[in-house]
Amino acid sequence: MQSFNIDTFLSEYWQKKPVVLKGFFTEFVDPIDENDLAGLAQESEIDSRVISRKNNKWQVETGPIADFEKACQGQWTLLVQSVDKYIADVQPLLSPFSFIPHWRLDDLMVSFATQGAGVGAHIDQYDVFLIQGKGSRRWRVGEPGDYAEVLPHPKLRQIEGFSPIIDEVLMPGDVLYVPPGWPHDGMTIEDSLTYSVGYRAPDNLQLAESLAMMLDKGFANHRFSDPSRLAASSPAVVASSDVKALKQQLIDAIQSDHFTQALLEAMSEQGIPEFPLEQEVTIEQVSNDLASGIGFQPAPGVRALLCDGKDGLPYALYVNGSRFDIGENDAEWYRLLASGGNFNASSCQDAPSFAFLQTLATLINNGYWE
Repeated sequence: MQSFNIDTFLSEYWQKKPVVLKGFFTEFVDPIDENDLAGLAQESEIDSRVISRKNNKWQVETGPIADFEKACQGQWTLLVQSVDKYIADVQPLLSPFSFIPHWRLDDLMVSFATQGAGVGAHIDQYDVFLIQGKGSRRWRVGEPGDYAEVLPHPKLRQIEGFSPIIDEVLMPGDVLYVPPGWPHDGMTIEDSLTYSVGYRAPDNLQLAESLAMMLDKGFANHRFSDPSRLAASSPAVVASSDVKALKQQLIDAIQSDHFTQALLEAMSEQGIPEFPLEQEVTIEQVSNDLASGIGFQPAPGVRALLCDGKDGLPYALYVNGSRFDIGENDAEWYRLLASGGNFNASSCQDAPSFAFLQTLATLINNGYWE
C-alpha cells in the first residue's frame, strides 16, 4: 500500500469530499475473479443482481441467478453483496481501512462489469471506498445537490445527470472515496472488477427500532404518572409541562443501561450467515484442542466489537448481536478474539478460564469461529 496519511484523510475528506487515491494498493492482485462471483450469485442466501442495458433499455435480474446467458445481455454488471462473509481471501482489502471502527463497516460488495457497462448516475447515503481491480473504469463524481430522480427500471434508481468535479480513469489498485450524498457514475472501459467497501450509518428510525424492541421486552418501559397534578384551568389546554414530562420519560429510557445494551447488540449485528456444527463441540474439546496447539480464527466476515467497561459501557465482547462478558483475568484472550487474527494456546501468558473456553465453544458452535 502506498503512503497514506490517515489523519489527513479523516480531517480533509471523510464525510466532507471525494478523493481519488492513485496506487493505494501497489502491485494489486485480485483475490477472486468473475467465476467466483458467478458462483456466489447462484446461492439463494446471497444478495446478488445483474444490471444490464441493451438498446438503451435497462433490466435488473435479482439473484439467485440461474441463467447467466439470459440475464447478461448487452452491457452488464454482476453485483454481489457481503462477499467478505463468504470468501476469506478478500479480507486484506478491508484491513487498510481499519481506522474506521468495525461497527460502521457494512460489507464488501464486489462487481464485475463488461466494457461500456455501469449502473447509471446515482447517489448513495453511505460512505464507500471503490477499489479498482482488474481492468479499468472511468469514474465521475459531482457536487451534492437537488437532482431529479429517474427510474429506468422499477428496481433501479438513478439521477438525470451532474457536472463532474472528478473525472478520472481508475487502474488496478486505485481507490475512489465517495462520501454520502455525492452523485457518482462509473463506466467500464475494459472488463473489470470493483470492490466496494461500504459503511452503514443508522438513521433515527433504525435507532428507534432498537428502542422499541427493548421496550417491547419490558426493559425501562415505564408508564406515565402525575401524582403532583394540579387542577387544569381548562381540560382542553395542553400544558407544556406535560409534554416535557412525556419527552423526559422517553429520554430516561434512552439513557438507561438497557438501551446501551440494545444499541451495542444492534451495532454488532452483521447478518453473518450461521453455519452451526452438525455435532457441537464441548468445552473440554476446545480446551484439549488449545492444549494440543490447534489455532482458532474467526469465520469470514466476522468482526467482533470490544467494550472496555469505561464511561458507562460494559466490559464485554459483542459478536453479531450476542454479548459475552469479560472476566478480569481473560482480558488478553478477549482482545485476541476482537483482533480477528489467528491464535493458539501460546498467544497468551495466562491459561484461559472456563468462562472464556465456554465463550469460544459457543462462537464455534454458532459458526462464528473455526
